[in-house]
Amino acid sequence: MLDEELRGRLAEWVRPVAALPVPDIQVLRRRARRRAARRAAAAAAVTATAAAAAVGITVSLPGPARPAASAESPAVAGTWYPGRWFPAGTLPASGASPAAAPYVVTIAQGREVVTDVLTGRTAGTVSAPSGSGFAGAAAAGDDRTFVLAARSAAAVDFYEQRLGPDGRPSSPTLVFGLPAGAVPQFAISPDARLLAYTTPGGMRVLSLATGAGRSWTADNGHAISLSWAGDATLAFEWLPGDSLAHAQVRLLEVAAAGTRLLASRQLVAPCANPYGLVCLPLNPLITPDGSKVFATYLFNGKGGLVAQVDEFSALTGRLLAAVTPEVGSNRAGASCGVLWTDPGGEELAAFCGRTGTIVGGRFSPIRLDLPAGLLPELGETIAW
Repeated sequence: MLDEELRGRLAEWVRPVAALPVPDIQVLRRRARRRAARRAAAAAAVTATAAAAAVGITVSLPGPARPAASAESPAVAGTWYPGRWFPAGTLPASGASPAAAPYVVTIAQGREVVTDVLTGRTAGTVSAPSGSGFAGAAAAGDDRTFVLAARSAAAVDFYEQRLGPDGRPSSPTLVFGLPAGAVPQFAISPDARLLAYTTPGGMRVLSLATGAGRSWTADNGHAISLSWAGDATLAFEWLPGDSLAHAQVRLLEVAAAGTRLLASRQLVAPCANPYGLVCLPLNPLITPDGSKVFATYLFNGKGGLVAQVDEFSALTGRLLAAVTPEVGSNRAGASCGVLWTDPGGEELAAFCGRTGTIVGGRFSPIRLDLPAGLLPELGETIAW
């Protein structure tokens, strides 16, 4: 299989967005023990921080006075709400079915479309600001908070999008901008606090409230298909030398020291198999609790190229189960991937030739009303 053909296949795979924040109990306990001693200092620090935020951060839309953008340090044109970070809303409980998160955002011809995927009802459509078009979307863990990327000749701008109780979208709010160029791949943390996006030399994680961030670099290759566990771990697909032939799944602990992207842990590597040379893990989705990773495995079977979704331990990388039937990639609509997961990876929504749910590792076909013709070219045009 040539790299060019494999690269063409990549457009068929979905990059699902899911995650719910997992509190670090030990950190919370340590903070509680220090709280009494630091109460006065903390109050002063909060007051000073709030004052600085009120002075230094404003919300604006693209226009003649738009802040200059920088590739390494994006121009912060706003925060979720002026002067403070506003978290995502109520997150689905452990063991929740896909019905707890019915809304899917898709990008069609530069416009945002919000759909109740279980009923097919269109909750609303939103056009990008004049002179630009939406080109990417990512979902927070509450299924009500999204980030949209809009591309124009002048910049790539990122917007916050909130959905009302009935799924109706609000007007997008500008968050920050990058210089004009290709739209990077990106993922929003479940609490809507952090945004991770790819760069030409690696990856960057940005606080949407403050604009502060940090970057990781690598010499040869690039990351795609980002997925958050809480706000601590990023799962991603790494293409060494920009080649699909050696695709692998890696985990990055964003609080760990260092700036080398490949200091991250390789979880799933390409493998040999009895039928041919192709055996690649693609488009990882890490569960919100950080216990499992689901990846689309592409391999040469007896009858040709085959895809299925496999479940791996996020701790050891051990293959736990195949959770969808195999589907031949030469068949129409043979895309294969996970769209949404509950916190522990026990209930999922997926497609593999056809849409369905996965409960306890068993795939059951059900109809999910994704826009017609979207599946073969999912890419970053869908967020759930």
